[in-house]
Amino acid sequence: MRLLSAPFEPGALAPPRGSARAYGQVAGAGALLAAAGLVLEWAGPAPFAIGHALASGAVHGGLLALGWLLATDAAAGWRRPVVRLGVTLVVASISSRLHPLGALAFLLAPGVLLREASREPRLRAIGLGAARPVHALVGLAVGAFLGAHLLVTASRTLGYRLQEGGLAAYLSALAYDAGANVLGAEWVFRGVVFSALWRRWTFWPAALVTTALSLLRYLLDPALPHASEARAGAVFYLGLVGLIGCALRAWSGSLLPGYLAALAFFAAYRMLAP
Repeated sequence: MRLLSAPFEPGALAPPRGSARAYGQVAGAGALLAAAGLVLEWAGPAPFAIGHALASGAVHGGLLALGWLLATDAAAGWRRPVVRLGVTLVVASISSRLHPLGALAFLLAPGVLLREASREPRLRAIGLGAARPVHALVGLAVGAFLGAHLLVTASRTLGYRLQEGGLAAYLSALAYDAGANVLGAEWVFRGVVFSALWRRWTFWPAALVTTALSLLRYLLDPALPHASEARAGAVFYLGLVGLIGCALRAWSGSLLPGYLAALAFFAAYRMLAP
């Protein structure tokens, strides 16, 4: 396949240099919010677990903000889109704790990101654009296949069963994936990081390094099951999801097929219960 050795798109921008001050401000704000959430959680059972929600929203909002700074080289005017993205994730995270369907607020995040990105043409260089229907369908099909394989393997080999938390809990988890979990991973890793590395290298080195970094992000997530077999399975399946996302990005020129593939995979994963 051509994409395995293809150079980056000829219209790509020069490598971003960034602004240390901008990165410091975003990192500091995210760290303060996350620390405040952890302190609330540590100090006692806050109502509706607001502390945990605040920390989670700060982390996911910080990931989107980091991607924005990297993709735009922290260009003038970065504060408004970064603040709007961060606030959207924090509010959605807190809403998910206040009501069973409050997590549906996470679905606002992709729309906010696309609206902000429409004002920044350079973001097309990292794949933030439309994809052909065939690319989107292939992404969905590949993700669904991996998800079905996971369900069969986990149920027959590890004794997992389908979760019985109800439709509301399932939809909440899927909304979190759509607006925070998958969105952040595709935006930062398959968008910003892969695009930058692919510009310098060929496909495989860029894809492998990008996938390793995204795996590290998932393995550091405290929500991931701690059992050794679960972590081994996570490395295998999330590694495949990452590599496939890079291939779809290279093939289609868009982040959408990889986003749909990852979302279809997590839609199956959320059906499982230990």
